[in-house]
Amino acid sequence: MKLSLTVEADAVNILALNMGRIAVDIDGIELANLIDVVCDNGYSLRIADAPGKLVVEDPLPRVARLNWIQCSTARITCEDNAILDQVTLQRHDGGNYDWILYTGYGFILRLNARLHRVLELKRLGLSKACRRLVVTLMHRYSPDIIHFDAAG
Repeated sequence: MKLSLTVEADAVNILALNMGRIAVDIDGIELANLIDVVCDNGYSLRIADAPGKLVVEDPLPRVARLNWIQCSTARITCEDNAILDQVTLQRHDGGNYDWILYTGYGFILRLNARLHRVLELKRLGLSKACRRLVVTLMHRYSPDIIHFDAAG
């Protein structure tokens, strides 16, 4: 969830809870303004267990969301870029590469569409550095999608 809010507050305290929830304690702002901004972004506020504490809830269930991360194509070699480009062209020829998509200025890897993703990247001929980057991103952020973007 990404929520943008510009407020002038006396103090802001944020506490990370389990299940991806946070508790936010903001002193010195109008509560009505905060509720309006949260509602405008499609979220809802509810009273938590203790009176006076508010919790922001995401209206989508966890299974309806995809985690993704954007990475610059400068992080992969020119050869890797050429291989990914060739693979996306083969997709139209009936190949088994529907999990690698060309966006016009980058590539999307749908990691949730394959079981042995890194082995398939190795079979395609991607460099060890590129595969190591994908593994690092998978372990650190658990993305379902990696977007290699030329714009960074």
